Amino acid sequence: MFAVCVSLLLVWLATAEPSSFSDRGGVEARHRRGARRWTLSVGRVPDTDGPIAIEKKVLVDADDGPSPAPMGGGGSKLDEPVVGSTKKTADADEASFERGCGDVSKMFKDVAARYDTMKDTGVLVVDWSENHFNGIGDEMQHYQELLAIAVGTGRAPFLRTQRRECEGTGLAGAREPSSLKHLATKCHFDLGDFFTGAHGVDWKWDDAKELKVRDALGADDAKELVVTWSIHGMFFGHDDKDEHPTGEYAAAPDVNLVKVMMEHPKFREHKLVRLRIRTNFGHWCHPKELQRGSWGVCESYRYVVGIEEYKDRADESPCPGCAVGGCFGRAMLQPREALRRKLAPYVQKMEDEGWAATVAFHIRTGFADMSQVVPPESPRADNATLDTLDAFLASEAKRVKYPPPVCPDKDFGAATYFERTDGPLRTFLKCVISTAKNLAAKAGDRNKWGTFMLTDSPAVRAAVEREFVELDGRVVVTDGAYGNVKFANSGVCVQHGAKQSGSCDASDPRPAWERSMMDLYLVGRVDAVLMLYQSKFSVAAMMRGAVRYGQRELYQNTRITHSLVDPLVNEMKNGGWSRANEERKRMWTKLWDLFGPEGSREGLRTSSYASQ
Repeated sequence: MFAVCVSLLLVWLATAEPSSFSDRGGVEARHRRGARRWTLSVGRVPDTDGPIAIEKKVLVDADDGPSPAPMGGGGSKLDEPVVGSTKKTADADEASFERGCGDVSKMFKDVAARYDTMKDTGVLVVDWSENHFNGIGDEMQHYQELLAIAVGTGRAPFLRTQRRECEGTGLAGAREPSSLKHLATKCHFDLGDFFTGAHGVDWKWDDAKELKVRDALGADDAKELVVTWSIHGMFFGHDDKDEHPTGEYAAAPDVNLVKVMMEHPKFREHKLVRLRIRTNFGHWCHPKELQRGSWGVCESYRYVVGIEEYKDRADESPCPGCAVGGCFGRAMLQPREALRRKLAPYVQKMEDEGWAATVAFHIRTGFADMSQVVPPESPRADNATLDTLDAFLASEAKRVKYPPPVCPDKDFGAATYFERTDGPLRTFLKCVISTAKNLAAKAGDRNKWGTFMLTDSPAVRAAVEREFVELDGRVVVTDGAYGNVKFANSGVCVQHGAKQSGSCDASDPRPAWERSMMDLYLVGRVDAVLMLYQSKFSVAAMMRGAVRYGQRELYQNTRITHSLVDPLVNEMKNGGWSRANEERKRMWTKLWDLFGPEGSREGLRTSSYASQ
């Protein structure tokens, strides 16, 4: 099948050393030193089923609640000057960015100047708001490619990704939504709510930005030209259609659309242009003969950054520093101050420990997907411990026929010893520790190692912290609500010890979005990423952070989400419990028992808008 999302394949190894995890297939990014350019080469494809196509949710109706309380100090405070402990982190990030990405930093300063000269340079808003959103693992590459195209036009660049019907999220200067119901049913996650570009390249487009831009352009220049790139071709006007009513296309769908657009008189005549992206979901660079209708976006990106068929003419490329990941990813995704404030204690913890090597380990169970559906009606039948988790994961590995586990610790030193009785989770945790020790030894002190844990499962987190004593004092993990950025109705409030206040409202998706973005940022501060199973989230995180030794899965090319969890989620949505047989009900209950919050589910705080 051709629906392979390159977001999954773009394992960020551009900064990896020769002994890093470079034996993975897929798309490999290489940096040619001295030229500050990135090229892509396609290798063995590790996974060919692409993202699961999950039908749109039909949310249960609920009474509109009161207007939600502002998050992060309220929309107007999200871009306050950096102060206190966050200033130290911001200054360190900026210094590191300048040392490693000086050329791209200079380029972003030039781009920032366009916002002050919009009447001369013009404005391009890439409007992606009508397209299907499939979570940050798939969409990170799309965000970066579309901004690259916008920057390549020479205009002041913006991205519009929030749904048209969304009143606002109350984040990054956007209006507050009228109710949590509106937020959970009409809005979705927007990366621009949490990150902005370096040197003032604030690329997020919303109503507030539109007012400022129109005011800066003046009445004469604020008339908007709408350009649509659809699977049928490029056309002007008719912003409510995917086909031109009379077939008047300016270009076929599989040509260098951005070059055609930039050279067209209509484009040049207008200062404010909105470019609608109405192509197929998935990556645009699937083989041209199989996905002709979306190829124009792919070729536009390749042209803008000077890769693939344009690499021999790269000096003609409008933005050779704009290739996905690496320095461009770091420049595009600088944490907003509200996010920095939340990150500060975790960054401080990592810095205070002074670890010679830090390994992130990611345990993606699919609970974040499960929580878009209400918990099962049956009582708890099991509790999550390392033993029960291992027994369950081992049975799933046998059912699906997982490949043998491969630990990368031997690439950096001695291999660890696994007991024959070790299940998948214990094997993974031992691998994490062994790899961290070997990397610390490589850095000069084998005992100065630490870890950063990412997981969508509160039960897994609790079991690891409680029982795997080898990690005591050596693990950082973020607190906050659990949920999936793909689903605004998937929030779950969980208290780990006394770390979470009673103010958590699971119907508000913003805390779960925020915690996900904290994890995404912190991955960029580690030396290696290990995953129990495959996850696109970690790959997306590596598109903004320089992870020195790359990433690897213990069970390569496996996803419990695809093999078990998501199919069951689809069965249980919209009253599926009442239609399910006893075996499926038992499995749904077991997943909630082993992956969901510990304790009684009575009174568990989940989203009011989760599917029944």
